[in-house]
Amino acid sequence: MSHRRCALLVAAILVSVPTIALADEPATQRVDKSQYTLFHPTPGDQMREMDTDRPNITNTPHTIDAGHLQLETGIIDYSYFRQHSAGATSRNDDYSFGQFNFRLGVLNNLELNAAIDALELDRTHGGNPSKSSTSTSFGDTVFGGKVNLWGNETGDDAWQSALAIQPQLKFPTARDSVGNGRFEGSVAAPFLLNLPKAFHFSYQPGLLYERNTKNTGYVTGFENAVSIDREVYRHLDVYLEYAVFVTTERHTQPIQLIDFGGVYPLTQNIVLDTGLTFGLNRASTNFELTAGISLRF
Repeated sequence: MSHRRCALLVAAILVSVPTIALADEPATQRVDKSQYTLFHPTPGDQMREMDTDRPNITNTPHTIDAGHLQLETGIIDYSYFRQHSAGATSRNDDYSFGQFNFRLGVLNNLELNAAIDALELDRTHGGNPSKSSTSTSFGDTVFGGKVNLWGNETGDDAWQSALAIQPQLKFPTARDSVGNGRFEGSVAAPFLLNLPKAFHFSYQPGLLYERNTKNTGYVTGFENAVSIDREVYRHLDVYLEYAVFVTTERHTQPIQLIDFGGVYPLTQNIVLDTGLTFGLNRASTNFELTAGISLRF
């Protein structure tokens, strides 16, 4: 199926879903959990359903329950990018092994996180003049957090929503041959809307402060990602997503991606995931594959 047909499929699903009045949906019981903190953990029988920030771009607006830790691990991430420049073609193969995102619940609506890449391997072939090189390094490190503004306890009731603010700051811990050696930051606002028939609509706008393509200065970037997901078979949740990244840097094309994948809970505290991403223009990564596992303690 072509990329355009995938996008049309999402629109068709949204249009075909019948409208159901909010009054027809059962109300989710609310439990006051504001008294729980990092040092007074949320009891197991009051914890929310496990939700992860991977493998897609749109993150969850739900935070980790207070006093609990969630480890989201990318076992492998492979991306392929063919670049055309100055009449020559170069190929980049990038591998990441052991992407760890530690998410810690501090308050009922606040979490902190730290994300690291244990090993990154980048290979470049071709170019003008033609050359081949391989670089390996510990990856960059990201620190941040998430504040849920509303909807942490909404569950799956139709037309319920949730919103969060998620700031992140990247520290340049990777070698210059792998990373850009500079601090970068972002602020995203993941939003979730439950639709009838157990569909979920997610939207994430974001503001980025990042380096330009030549790594000579900073520019402002903007991200917009939208996805739809639904549980289809024995708790297997599948998603389809479109994302675009634009920047204030002159003479640069926006990065446009379409991706799909699935999330499968083995238990209430163990989740498997995988995803495939395809670029929609020359500025985008041609192909990316990721697979991981998440654990909650």
